[in-house]
Amino acid sequence: MTDERLATRCGLLAPVVTLGAIVLATVLATPETFTWHARSLSDMGRVGTRTFWLFNGGLIVGGLLGVPFVWGLWSTARNGLERVGVALVGIALAGIVGVGVFFLGHTDYYLETGLHFVAAITFFGVAPIAQWLYGTGLLLAGDVRLGGLSFWLGNVHAAGWFGWLLYRDAVAADPWELFAVPEFVAAVAFGLWIALVTWSQLDGVSDSTGR
Repeated sequence: MTDERLATRCGLLAPVVTLGAIVLATVLATPETFTWHARSLSDMGRVGTRTFWLFNGGLIVGGLLGVPFVWGLWSTARNGLERVGVALVGIALAGIVGVGVFFLGHTDYYLETGLHFVAAITFFGVAPIAQWLYGTGLLLAGDVRLGGLSFWLGNVHAAGWFGWLLYRDAVAADPWELFAVPEFVAAVAFGLWIALVTWSQLDGVSDSTGR
């Protein structure tokens, strides 16, 4: 298997594994562990829940599968903005892995400082910026369609959080009500973007390998 083919396969698998684990965990979680109305997605990763290994393991494996994808993007980057975007994608993926490694309550088992919030903010804050910058780089390189999709999928992150903030201030009885919704919107927007970018590279991989 060529390095390019490995990168594309990992790029397709990463969002499937991560989003698949999240969705399956929401189905298997007990109401005491998770509800869309009153819990965050990370509550499914608490020790003692039936979804502990599924949720955290899915994030860790999915994030690590993104490493070859990032390498593939870096090797094909055509300008500085694309490279900065790719570097930020790597940081966002590190945030995903960090959410799984530093699950809620991890300080009861290792490390005195809680790193879960840092990992979550790393992903949610960096991922849309990565998509905006990489998309802008694509536009500068003449890839209008994928560049536009990258940019607008980055906007989906912001729209999800902005909509939730409006709901919280105007309607919600609890300030954390429906917090899992913008979290999931962001995860889907990032996963879909990775899949689209990977899919766009498949023809190039096929041509270069002669298969």
